[in-house]
Amino acid sequence: MNDFDVAKVEALSLRPTAERPEDDRNPATMPEASLYKEAFTLSPLDAEELAIFKAQFITLLATPGSEERKLMIDRLSAYVIAIRAIKHELNGIKFRGLNPEDTELGFGHIRPQFMRANAAYRTTWSQALTTSWADWLYETAGNAFTVGKDFGLCITHLKSLVTPEPFMSEARFETGRTGILIPVDTRGLRVGDTENGVSIIPIPTVIAKPKSSLYGRARSDASGTDEVTVSGLVVGLGRVLKEETATWTA
Repeated sequence: MNDFDVAKVEALSLRPTAERPEDDRNPATMPEASLYKEAFTLSPLDAEELAIFKAQFITLLATPGSEERKLMIDRLSAYVIAIRAIKHELNGIKFRGLNPEDTELGFGHIRPQFMRANAAYRTTWSQALTTSWADWLYETAGNAFTVGKDFGLCITHLKSLVTPEPFMSEARFETGRTGILIPVDTRGLRVGDTENGVSIIPIPTVIAKPKSSLYGRARSDASGTDEVTVSGLVVGLGRVLKEETATWTA
């Protein structure tokens, strides 16, 4: 982690940017936010919670010099807003960062088991793709799955684990009642980042609150099986974050 990245994280504070709450643009203090016409009420963070986030977010980031690290630093505000929105949905429980107790709020990387496909918890990111649009993250054919009642998601980028050439070419997400996103061109996954060669691409930020709907579709330019990770942060109760086998319910 270079000094610039650390400084950007450390610059987060609880000082509002304006006297009137409705004019505040500080992600750590603004009372509400909106994304794709959906309004999010944001639970306050206290000084201890913000300090935990700043100290531990840095440990979650990828290797210095990687495109993923740069991307996550660029989406820093989105992660703070997502944590506060999910905290509000979970009745304002205390945020404890990595390795929280069962009934405390924590965060971590998104694992397959926080997604569903074909009425089952995902166990891998493996997905067969064809040149036709098809369900990717879903409950039943054509229908979104419901995010668990004890966690939410902040999705900011995709990574392919397939070499030498990923298959996914386009993807789209739908979240909540109004969060319909236009398709995203993911062909850039074939190039890899410029420093570490990782197949990674940013997407428009998706914030999925607890018990909200989430739906993903994808296609490829040539049929094949890809492993595309849905990347960003999962934020939720410790008992869900630490599960080895998913049991969460909506």
